[in-house]
Amino acid sequence: MIATCMVAAPVTRRVQGSWVTSAADFLRLETDWTGLFERAGEDNIFLTFAWLSTWWKHFAKGELAIITVRNENGCLVAVAPFYIFRTRSGLGARRLGFLADDHVGSDYLDILADPAYLDLAIPEIAQHLVATPRRWDYMELSDTAESPIAAALSAELTIHGFRRDEATRRVCHYISLPPDFDTYLSTLSTSLRCNYRRRWRQLQRDHQATCVTVSTSAEVERHFPSLLALHRMRFVQRAEDSAFLAPGVPEFHVDAMRALAAQGAVRLLLLQAAGETVSAIYGFAAGRTFQFYQCGMHTDWLRHGVGQILIGNAIEQAIAAGHTTFDFLRGDESYKTQWTGQSRSTVTLRFFDRRPASVMARVGLKASATVRAAARRVRARLQARH
Repeated sequence: MIATCMVAAPVTRRVQGSWVTSAADFLRLETDWTGLFERAGEDNIFLTFAWLSTWWKHFAKGELAIITVRNENGCLVAVAPFYIFRTRSGLGARRLGFLADDHVGSDYLDILADPAYLDLAIPEIAQHLVATPRRWDYMELSDTAESPIAAALSAELTIHGFRRDEATRRVCHYISLPPDFDTYLSTLSTSLRCNYRRRWRQLQRDHQATCVTVSTSAEVERHFPSLLALHRMRFVQRAEDSAFLAPGVPEFHVDAMRALAAQGAVRLLLLQAAGETVSAIYGFAAGRTFQFYQCGMHTDWLRHGVGQILIGNAIEQAIAAGHTTFDFLRGDESYKTQWTGQSRSTVTLRFFDRRPASVMARVGLKASATVRAAARRVRARLQARH
């Protein structure tokens, strides 16, 4: 359903929620979803229709359980992008969670809502969840933002008798960007600032280095294999596995990039020296935020500081583009804390009620967590001995 949405809410407001459970109906939401995303002023690529629908296309499991909320004019004012599937942990319980909460590292997952209807939309979504107890056993909101929307939903579910458990937290480092790059550099440590400037000048002088940004669908798709190769090279050197290279994940990104690049949201930054690409960053321009998603570096060029050089260039370009936030997304890697002292968290929340299946799910999940913690302690002791 496509409707002309009013910018301002009328004096008398009403909303009506409904379930979207088929892939065909999901795809029909694209125009309305994109309009809602813009009205909500979102700066998170992981809530876009392109990201979530592409994830369902590539990694669908269980069943769709999207809740849409429309106002008295038929305008989409909120969407809760849920799905339901049976878990291996939690005694095979039916888990209701956010789309794109697995495989692809989505951060700040949340309900998308028009601020003018937030007070009506969240209770409507909660009511739909409470009214369908036979469809799901517990709710797990993975990597969700600590947002007013998440807090409002949590409060509504608590009113309806649900118990809230916090499962995990992940740190996300970010930079509040000043108006110009020199001002930002002045906030860094003397060693980082001097190293960055010296290394960048030296690479330009000795190897004719340039930093190139591509954003069109054709150019992004053409250079994406270089990013994958550089990322793989770095992880092979470290003898580690990367979720970015897991089966099906690169194919997901190629598909998602086409749609997102068509909207002007993809950025692929390439550091080129001596005629080859030696470092690459894959990220998203969403509203006034640049989201740093993934990177890769040529191992033969690490001594030149190519990772540091490209991050500095990415921050400078983000400032020049008018972004006010540079978000490193999840992960507490040391290189991120060199560039910023600011961080926030995403949290995974679980909700259970008094139904036997929900109670048993909580017991099963708690037992699984205890077993995993014990296994980690054993591995740590074995590694220490070794």
